[in-house]
Amino acid sequence: MNITDLMSKEAIKIHGHASNKMDAIDQMVSLMYRQGNVSDKEAYKEAVIERENLSTTGMVDGIAIPHARTTAITKAGIAAMTLPEGVDYHSMDGQPTTLIFLIAAPDNGDNVHLQVLSELSTLLMDHDFCEDLKNAGTPEEFLSIIDLAQSAKHETEAVEHPEVLAVTACPTGIAHTYMAAEALEKKAKEMGVSIKVETQGSVGVKNELTQEDIEHAKGVIIAADKNISLNRFNGLPLYSCPVARGIDEPETLIQIILDEQAPVYKGEEVKVENNQEKGWHIPYKHLMNGFSHALPILVVAGFMSVLAFSFTRDTQSQYFQILNVLGNILYLFVLPVLSGYIAMSIADRPALGPGLLCGYIAYSGFSLSWLNDPVTLRTSGFLGAIVGGFLAGYLMLVVERLFKNVPDMFDGIKPVLLYPVLGVLASGIAMTVLNTYLIKCHTIIIDCLYDLPLISVVIIGASLGAMMSIDMGGPINKFAYLFANALVFTKAPNSDVIMAAVMGAGMIPPLAIAFSTLVFKEKWTEEERGTTFKNIIMGLSFVSEGAIPFIKKDQKHVLPACILGSFITGALSAYYKCGVMLPHGGIWVIYLMTNPFKYVIALLAGTIVSGLIITFTHKSEY
Repeated sequence: MNITDLMSKEAIKIHGHASNKMDAIDQMVSLMYRQGNVSDKEAYKEAVIERENLSTTGMVDGIAIPHARTTAITKAGIAAMTLPEGVDYHSMDGQPTTLIFLIAAPDNGDNVHLQVLSELSTLLMDHDFCEDLKNAGTPEEFLSIIDLAQSAKHETEAVEHPEVLAVTACPTGIAHTYMAAEALEKKAKEMGVSIKVETQGSVGVKNELTQEDIEHAKGVIIAADKNISLNRFNGLPLYSCPVARGIDEPETLIQIILDEQAPVYKGEEVKVENNQEKGWHIPYKHLMNGFSHALPILVVAGFMSVLAFSFTRDTQSQYFQILNVLGNILYLFVLPVLSGYIAMSIADRPALGPGLLCGYIAYSGFSLSWLNDPVTLRTSGFLGAIVGGFLAGYLMLVVERLFKNVPDMFDGIKPVLLYPVLGVLASGIAMTVLNTYLIKCHTIIIDCLYDLPLISVVIIGASLGAMMSIDMGGPINKFAYLFANALVFTKAPNSDVIMAAVMGAGMIPPLAIAFSTLVFKEKWTEEERGTTFKNIIMGLSFVSEGAIPFIKKDQKHVLPACILGSFITGALSAYYKCGVMLPHGGIWVIYLMTNPFKYVIALLAGTIVSGLIITFTHKSEY
């Protein structure tokens, strides 16, 4: 559907002025009435106001899209107005509204207004498109800008077979996954290259690559920090790299595919890891594959257990028993899933069973020592599951290599019987022996946390807090987060305090950026100010990556400020003994925390200090 089919130049007002929100609505309704779409002007106005009373239609970046569906509309239509001086439209980011679209839809069962709203909203996500509309000199120019943008969008969507394919994924599947996808798509558009990007995020696979896409593509980019199933890309040039390169170097990655520099993927015969994935990044990728699968289970398990104690302190209560048992059942799966998916990342599906077994051995505490003293069982926790995952994965590779030259007649049973059975035997026996020592190591670590003086807890909270901001989702950040998660899982002493410190510290970078762009608007460009609302939401949700674009522009000043703010928040949170047994949730789970008001103080302190330093040290583009 063409948006301009529902518009006329009579319903467009250029360089308008409105004293307040109601004045703006009056003028927009009059424009719609002038276009001939309204049979009862007052009834339509009431419908628009009624919709506004539900929630404001003032978005961010100076955009408002009021709309209403009523019998007072004779046919669907759109009116528009630009307001150079802006108007207070009660927008989500609190900024003046400078561009308004009013959508009218008849109440006849037709969902045309939803289609238009979706199409228009997609276009308005482009900052340059919005600026062009705001600067239009005539209604005719305004309509022309919309037509050109919509045509370009449809041309992009109409590409039957994209030249370049990509898959993006990060361990938590929240921010890096989609930032890399956006960067690749934006750069491909600038280069005039058609691309299709599949995202494997926390909400599942989106924009999935089809077999037809793969058959006609020049190559595929895998920008991921966890294991991605690659069998479908057999025979296709494939370039694999960390997800951060998808954000930082999209043009380089696309050019590698276009210049035919990527090696052809041939299943097990070719290593997927390219030059950027040598050394530490290979085991890190395997570890993050396990962690990304175990984290959702750990979050829900912790939430169920905390919820049980939140509802009632009576451990004999039926509600407590149900919630607590559900939480404990989920805890049972965390270590096997972690270990199993590490192993699977190393040696594919045959290693999943051995990995699960090693994870359960770590959870249960089964070992040679247990055979001599079956009364005592102590888990080896995350340490055991991680070691068990790598053990199972690499032992499976050894088994596969030993039986590589088995006669072809056994090919059918190798992946479903021979490899799994031998892998389980080798991994199970090895893990049983090794677990004796892993339990001792784990016990020493946990025992060290007993009777820690407050100053030691503060130092741990501050140190892990600073680590959360050093590389924003990179290996240092993930190490600090994984360490806190491991303590929460084992319910070690002070684990709730350390988890709260780590979570609070991870919230600081985007909150500090939002504080600066909100309070010191004159220091930032309009595009940077437009990220304020997004960074507030990301920060409060414990998603640090909203600060990455600002760090990329001025790493020398912004990054140290973020690290210092996270250090302060981690230290204060630990000092105030704020605690939470949930590994995620940000401010939205504050009602489950101990000392929540002091936790807010810790967050504010880190945010303000970091925000002030960023404000007065960053390089302005003005």
